[in-house]
This record gives sequence, C-alpha cells and structure tokens, in this order.
Amino acid sequence: MEDVAALLECQQLRIHKAGSSPEECEDAERVWSGETRPDGRGNTVVPLYAAVSDGASESLLAGAWADRLVADAVDCLSGAHDWWDDLGGFVEELMTRSAGRWAAHLAQYRAEREARGRPITWYEQPGLAKGAFATLLGAEVRATVSDTGACSWAWHAFALGDSCLFQLRDGALVRAFPVESAEDFGVTPQLLGSRNHDTALVTDRLAVAHGTLEPGDEILLATDALAAWLLSPRHGGVAPGHQLAMVLERDQESFPEWVDDQRARGHMRNDDVTLIRMKVRAEA
Repeated sequence: MEDVAALLECQQLRIHKAGSSPEECEDAERVWSGETRPDGRGNTVVPLYAAVSDGASESLLAGAWADRLVADAVDCLSGAHDWWDDLGGFVEELMTRSAGRWAAHLAQYRAEREARGRPITWYEQPGLAKGAFATLLGAEVRATVSDTGACSWAWHAFALGDSCLFQLRDGALVRAFPVESAEDFGVTPQLLGSRNHDTALVTDRLAVAHGTLEPGDEILLATDALAAWLLSPRHGGVAPGHQLAMVLERDQESFPEWVDDQRARGHMRNDDVTLIRMKVRAEA
C-alpha cells in the first residue's frame, strides 16, 4: 500500500500578512496520513486527512483557536471513517474535543501570563469571555484499492466559513467548495466559536461535498485571501491552477515572493495565506 500512498503528493504553505510577524499569523493547517484499513467490501482504503482554518482577527487568541481546530478536525476525521454518514455525531465529537482542550489551553495561557508578570488585564477579560472564532475546512482524500489491484480516488469535505477546497484538472477549475465565485466572499463568514456548544446549529450550518479524482487532478485547501484569488478572473488568460503550479513546482521558496507580488498588484488581499496542495500522480 506504500506505493498507492506515494501517488498522492502534498505541499503545505503558510504566509503571514505583510506588516506582521510569522508568530502573528492567525491561519493554521494540518495534514496527516491515516492508517490503511479495509472498507467492509473487500477493498483497501488509503486515506489522507487535511484541514485549514482562518482565525478571526477581531477575537482574542484566534490563531491558537485555529490551530486547535485543525488538529481536532484531523483527529476526528481519521477516527470516524465514513464521517459524512453521521454528520451530527461527527460535529458533536469535534466540538466536545475542541471545547475540552481549549479550556485547558486557556488555563495554561493564564498561568503563563501570571508567571511572566503580565496577568490578564481588565480590558482583555471581555474578549476572553466572548471566545475565539475561526473558519474551518476539513477534507479526506482517499484511494480505494480493489482485490484486483484497481485503484480509484475520491474526496469528501466539510466547511464552515470561507476557507475553500478546489479541485483542478489540467490547471482548470473543476469544483470550488463552499464558495463558488469571488463575489461571494463577504466580511462576515460563518465562524466556529470556542464558546459555541450548540452542535445542532453547527451541524445545520456545516456544508458537505464530495467528488471523484483522476490521475493528475489536484485538490487545494486555501484560506480566503488565496481562495478569492483562485476564483478571480484576473489571471491574464492563464488558468489559475497553472499559474500557481508554475510557482510551486519551480521553487517552493519563491511562494512568499509571489504572494507579495500579487498583493502589490492589488490582485490579492493582504491577509494571512495558507495552502495545502495535494496531487494524484499517475502510476509509474
């Protein structure tokens, strides 16, 4: 099965907004290769789990909350197998896990502030009481191998907010989820709050999608600034996937310079940028 897993290439990139430091980045991403398992129909499943999150700058500790969410999302995806068959149960597990670990994080944060002689101030208390907020996008890309050795590829994803998944084929857009046009990006996306315990409400607001993949197809998970760029018509006649691939395949280290150039041209909003890129290679 190692050969099948190796057919899925993966890149992770994160760039902080201009004028801030890497430590101030409020985006987060996580990728994890799950264990190979049978699917109950005589097939073997080889999964890869990924998640991105964009912390809302208006809330305190948004970056830490985003980091908590992507870790818990990947954990829950890997433990639930066909998680979309019981979406309510999946959401309850995710929110219960995140709420418990976030409470522990806040306790540690307060203790560290006390130890540094900088306890929580009176004007920070309302922000902490309100909680932290972030978007969340999680995805599973899986290969299913039959007993004859035939391999098929598929993806399943969930989203709350405007972090987006894109499926590309030959650099052209096949699917955008959950936002489908640049005009649909707003200033108030759906967010998951650290103090939100209403699992029914979150389940109702959660968008879910799936699709099939062919060799050479790419799946991109991107936070909103890059997602809006990918859906923008301003690419000089070059498919956005081709333009992005040229940057990433030439030299991954040049990605920050390319992002800065797009910002300077007014083609990309100055915000944190996070990208997970997964590509299904053809078998050798």
